[in-house]
Amino acid sequence: MSGVGVVFNPAAGRHRRDALLARALLSQAARDVLVRETETPSQLHDALVDFRDAGVSAVALSGGDGTAGRVASAMERVYGAQLPPMLLLRGGTMNTTANAVGVSRRAPGELLSRLVARARAGRPLVTTPRGTMRVGDRLGFLFGVGVVAGYLRAYYAAGARGPVSGAEVLVRGVASALVRGAYIEAMAERVRCAVSFDAGAVSWPVREYLSIAAGTIDQIGLGFRPFARAAEDPARFHLLGIHTTPLGFARELPRIWAARAMHPTRADERLSDRASLRFEREGVGYMLDGDLEVTPGDTLVVQSGPVISMVVV
Repeated sequence: MSGVGVVFNPAAGRHRRDALLARALLSQAARDVLVRETETPSQLHDALVDFRDAGVSAVALSGGDGTAGRVASAMERVYGAQLPPMLLLRGGTMNTTANAVGVSRRAPGELLSRLVARARAGRPLVTTPRGTMRVGDRLGFLFGVGVVAGYLRAYYAAGARGPVSGAEVLVRGVASALVRGAYIEAMAERVRCAVSFDAGAVSWPVREYLSIAAGTIDQIGLGFRPFARAAEDPARFHLLGIHTTPLGFARELPRIWAARAMHPTRADERLSDRASLRFEREGVGYMLDGDLEVTPGDTLVVQSGPVISMVVV
């Protein structure tokens, strides 16, 4: 295998802000560097078929956190179980997944140049294994219902994008929690749910959860690391069942920042390869890699997906 395949999403935050970014990526197109702009699922599928047929050694993608999961999903459909290594070029607004897997904080064009140089020199890629989660027909690295999805809704409603806006929403939510205000009440709508695992595993009780969240990477944004055990086993994800109050959760934020486990009186946690969430109603909102979705019924299954070798340059 040789060469590099590059896909970029022109709708990603960094591409919208930086008109020269796409030109920088396209400028590296060559016989052994296939660059494709993909705005639709069909374009992404066709690009990956080209990469597979050309036998590329790695797929680089420039887009946000949602792009990473969508590309992983499409790669599985094209490549099957053996996915090629993936490099995240930090083309999004937050780049949480890239931060979590250790991609250096360089410009997308520079990251791609380093990957291409290594591939052309025949040097082995430096990679780290990261698992994925399968939710419905999609793969992702981060999942959450309850306040995790509520926070994202508030973040998107704020209009501005980026870490500063994200921090402002968080601070406003914490301040509202201190006075039990309407802002946090809307953000932190609780979900009544039962969580069951494979046969032989103890299920979590039916209760109201502030959030049920899972990750195959430790970070969830703004430097917070709630899934500190995610790297212990790439074949499983770190699952949290947070059942404290919004104020209790706010008090846990320093521990989450330090990648320490939440207090057991406020959250349950475990590594798992499958979790079935049974809600008391249909149409519960959830988040997958920054995208907001709605459950089609009253049950949602989260299970381990393929492990991907993430390139670190």
